[in-house]
Amino acid sequence: MNRILFTLIFTFLFSNIYSQDSYEKLPFTKTNCPTIIIEKDIIANESAIGTKKELIVEMSILKDKPNRKEHKFFNLTENGIIFVTLKKKTAFRTQTELNEFFGIEENNRVYVNGYLIEKSNYKIATESIMEVELIEPNSENKLKSKTINIWTLTKEERTNGCKKQNAN
Repeated sequence: MNRILFTLIFTFLFSNIYSQDSYEKLPFTKTNCPTIIIEKDIIANESAIGTKKELIVEMSILKDKPNRKEHKFFNLTENGIIFVTLKKKTAFRTQTELNEFFGIEENNRVYVNGYLIEKSNYKIATESIMEVELIEPNSENKLKSKTINIWTLTKEERTNGCKKQNAN
């Protein structure tokens, strides 16, 4: 009996040590779209980058799930992240500004496309804001207070997902 109990406890502890962190997101979040981050701290969508390749200084893609402790953007990585550096300035709003505009406490939590932004220094590209939802706490989302969810995705992308681009 002791051997079985010991084996169960050891298995449980061992599996928890190597378990992956989960993403903190709203219950209705179902997208395959990568997060786009401009200049290391501005969350955007493709419209903020533009269609002219000469505006892009640098671009990199993160597909793998990073370590939550070492990467401040961890919670935004479920579908990958595209990091972009541009030659043009990107207009943005801070999380504090958005919360104040919608009458919520300035340090309240903010979500983008259903994913919690875990660090307050992230900004949202103004031209990328498609819609802002005011989310009330309920038993399904388990929020403690009102929060906002900023959509940088179109309604079609939210429903059908993002188009996969073929690399040429």
